[in-house]
Amino acid sequence: MVRQARIEYEGALYHVISRGERLEKIFFDDKDKLKFLEKLGEAANKFNFKIHCFVLMDNHFHLLLETPEGNLSRAMHYLNTSYSNWFKSRHQIIGSIFQGRYKSILIEKETYLLVLSAYIHLNPVRARLVNSPERYRWSSFKDYMRNDKTTSLVSSNDILKMFSDDKERYREFVHNYIVKENEIKKKDIQGKYSILGGNKFRAEVSKKLKSSCEESNLRELPDLKGLSRLNKNEIKKIILKTFQIKEEELLIKKRNNCYRKLYLYGLKRYTDLSIKDIADLCGIDYAAASQMIKRFILDSEKNYELKLMVKKLDREVRNY
Repeated sequence: MVRQARIEYEGALYHVISRGERLEKIFFDDKDKLKFLEKLGEAANKFNFKIHCFVLMDNHFHLLLETPEGNLSRAMHYLNTSYSNWFKSRHQIIGSIFQGRYKSILIEKETYLLVLSAYIHLNPVRARLVNSPERYRWSSFKDYMRNDKTTSLVSSNDILKMFSDDKERYREFVHNYIVKENEIKKKDIQGKYSILGGNKFRAEVSKKLKSSCEESNLRELPDLKGLSRLNKNEIKKIILKTFQIKEEELLIKKRNNCYRKLYLYGLKRYTDLSIKDIADLCGIDYAAASQMIKRFILDSEKNYELKLMVKKLDREVRNY
């Protein structure tokens, strides 16, 4: 099976998570964790990436990495392979120690860098290993609190400068999320299609990738296809402009309103809306929306004019 491509470009920021096979330990003791940090430092030097944050748990790790050279895949392959080989040799283990490929989420830096740093640093607190991040040895939080950073793996400048280099203000920021009602929910930092960011960020990423990736690949690869998703207003705007019609023509409920059917089809084909969402948006029930979209697809395969409309819409969406 061909491995799916990662989203990579110069300056990209990622939240990387790698877990042990069957959730088993990838660190048995402090020596393992020290060796992993040594390998992480080697990888950072070799592939010139910036480490904003890290935390090492017994059966997984989190990294917040920035890649000036757009080389995450090569860097993580080196890190996981070199550590895995050392770990297996030391503990006389055969087979993979990691659970498949690592997970990487592309991050909108300006919006999510701070909250993700708190989320990563609070992993040991959520796991009830400690009651505050300062008390956990195997995270980068201690690097943010120390004065001497000459030997640190971590680049804390980008985050601390948001607090005017006041370490105590950053500590308070992180501690604020320990409180139950302020706790960072996993669903809020997971992202969608391996991307955590707003529509503008997704559009910027899409623009970067389209210059170096065929559109067919952009749609077919799971990590990338989410970039091709539009919202309901963008689909409406494209149809109105492309076919030179008024907005009310999309909503007129008459049997032969091909533009209305094209609009429903476009919402299903190019957005993340469910059939229920589309039905609610257009003021019809679920069954009617589902049937209308299916019928339009079938008719467009047989009817030359409808087929041209679909092709035209598809072309405009690709160029949007």
